[in-house]
Amino acid sequence: MRSLRSLLVAGAALIALLGSIWLPRLPRFVPAKLSFASLPYFVGSRIALGAAGLAPNATWSTLGHVHLSTTNDGRRYLTLQAPGSAEVIASDGHAIAARTLAVLPPPPKNETLLAVACYNDGVAFYDARSLALLGLLATGGSPSDLAAENGRLAVTDNDGSAFTVIDRASWRILRRPIAASDEVAAAPGNRFFTTLRDWEGFGAVARVSARPQIAKTGITAEGIAVDARRNRLYVANVNDGSVLELDARTMEPLDRIAIGSRVFSLALNADGTLLYAVRNGGLANDDGDVVEIATQPRLHILARSAALNLPLGLALDQRAHRLFVTDEASDVIYVLDPQTLRAIHAPVPTCNTPWDPTFDARSGRLYVPCARDNRLDILNASTLARVPGAPIRTAGYPLAVAVWR
Repeated sequence: MRSLRSLLVAGAALIALLGSIWLPRLPRFVPAKLSFASLPYFVGSRIALGAAGLAPNATWSTLGHVHLSTTNDGRRYLTLQAPGSAEVIASDGHAIAARTLAVLPPPPKNETLLAVACYNDGVAFYDARSLALLGLLATGGSPSDLAAENGRLAVTDNDGSAFTVIDRASWRILRRPIAASDEVAAAPGNRFFTTLRDWEGFGAVARVSARPQIAKTGITAEGIAVDARRNRLYVANVNDGSVLELDARTMEPLDRIAIGSRVFSLALNADGTLLYAVRNGGLANDDGDVVEIATQPRLHILARSAALNLPLGLALDQRAHRLFVTDEASDVIYVLDPQTLRAIHAPVPTCNTPWDPTFDARSGRLYVPCARDNRLDILNASTLARVPGAPIRTAGYPLAVAVWR
């Protein structure tokens, strides 16, 4: 037995020696990290592919019901075509990365969903009752805002041209050729309007369709509000400090008002007679504030709030007579009287960098995405207390919320 064992050891050593002489050496790969979220994705997702630690000329391979595409500028995208799982592998010859993706069927049609626009990853969907994460829909872009209307959800793309409309009834993903869209507003009849930060050197607004109708508005368009009853559209132009009123049917300008530097967000009251605008300030010796604007017979200022630190977004609870304003520097929510714009409650602390809030009248909840915390804060709008379980985690850099019924 001892001699046989010695013979086997010697044979193994000989094989290893011969292998070191004649067999090619296999490369030693170092691990790389894929740049997209490690969350379950809904079918129809379009994921922008990238990895930390891989050269730009890396080779990508996939398994499963997926489609791998490359655009003219060299960007790679993975489209998930059927529920199940998909494998993604990338290597540049020196480093390697791999991921198994869980691909989900469409979310239930008869449940109320929270849709959260996460700039880094896509749209995260939650069950509105349990606050459980259902999954992520990647749009192939950088969502900065979204709006729901009659079973459809419109999602902007702040850095590219992947403006997306999701039809919930049939779970169709429609992509519209709109570049650098920032905020979006919905109107009955499946109408969506979106601001464009930079279009031909100007800010602009687009009526969303297969062939969008675009109108210039000023310099760096961001905030938007639509009055469906009177067919009026309002756009905030950050870098010329104006608010423009347009005819929502013809997209022709009707009126313009200057309210001061860096006007960001807009909100309308129910009958469209009052428009609220947030001035972010952000310049030396220029505090922000909230401006109340009468829309009839022409745009004119009615009131201004006291100076605020760095206000950004706003939401109106008209029944409770409260205007909620987020402050991205102080991490608070101001509570103002919508008539006088005076504070009616101490600032409410929230999570890090609160962005564009949403008030839902049916549930009585205030939703506040916190960009740098990757969280969604949820408050009872009457008591201003957090609901149980809040704040909840989101995907990367949440900026806006829509309640999708």
